[in-house]
Amino acid sequence: MNSKENRLPKLIIVCGPTGAGKTSLALRLAHELSGEIISADSRQIYKYMNIGTAKPTIKELECVPHHLIDIITPDQKFTAGKFVKRADMAISEIVAKKHIPFIVGGTGFYIKSLLYGLSKIPYIPNKVRNKLTKQVEQKGAHNLHCMLNEVDPIAAQKIDPNDGNRIVRALEVFQVTGTPISSYWKKDALTKRYQYFTIFLNDERSVLYEKINTRVDKMVQEGLFDEFKHLLEMGYTRNDPGMNSLGYKEIFAYIDKTQDFPTTIELIKQHMRNYAKRQLTWFNKQKIHLTISPSQLTLFDIKNQIMEFLGHDEACCNS
Repeated sequence: MNSKENRLPKLIIVCGPTGAGKTSLALRLAHELSGEIISADSRQIYKYMNIGTAKPTIKELECVPHHLIDIITPDQKFTAGKFVKRADMAISEIVAKKHIPFIVGGTGFYIKSLLYGLSKIPYIPNKVRNKLTKQVEQKGAHNLHCMLNEVDPIAAQKIDPNDGNRIVRALEVFQVTGTPISSYWKKDALTKRYQYFTIFLNDERSVLYEKINTRVDKMVQEGLFDEFKHLLEMGYTRNDPGMNSLGYKEIFAYIDKTQDFPTTIELIKQHMRNYAKRQLTWFNKQKIHLTISPSQLTLFDIKNQIMEFLGHDEACCNS
């Protein structure tokens, strides 16, 4: 590490697939190491969407200071660029208090963008993006992924065929600039913005999937469908970005009476399992310093590794 990198602020990353137990681990670590949590979850940013996004409880939010939760309404769009700006501000505030920033979540692109920045891509008119977004809704993400493969096979290889947002982004860049987005990735030598220690929380696939199924059942018991109906009563529709979230978008067919209740729940479970699989694929390609299973959690050992990364004089234990 060169001297410039050595002066960069230090972050603790707690990442992994949905349902792996990131929130629980991060709360324990942040509480004992004088930390504050910055959510790197692209859905917990939305107000009024609590159950389906598995937000921390009021008690958990009071236990440790949190940032970037409940910051916009479901009809607003939030980009990785906006996340980086808001997270940078939060990190500065946390470091100024001599606390430790914990970046916690499963939105891998948000985390990578925070750590290394974003490519400098020209402005894209909203009408181009809107047109492509409608095509995703009408034809499906796989169809547009095939289109992307024709104009930018490098990007198509790196973008999941189900990731409609990133497919649209790649296609809109090519349509407006005539240059593949992969060329911008290659041209812009992304610079390390922070020092970081990454904890990847994972479990056996079968165990993880069972946890996800149980989590969905719990969400339904806690009132997921009532929360969804309340969002509709507030005026939010299927066209709003927040309402396209897992756990919510599947309910529209039930409300429209084109799908029964058991099928809706099974679809939510299936889509969340599929999402977890995509998250695992993403994080397996990233730099990870410590991989742990919830069944093997030894808080003492994890804290020691974090303290070694931070420097013993920087870590302040409350225990």
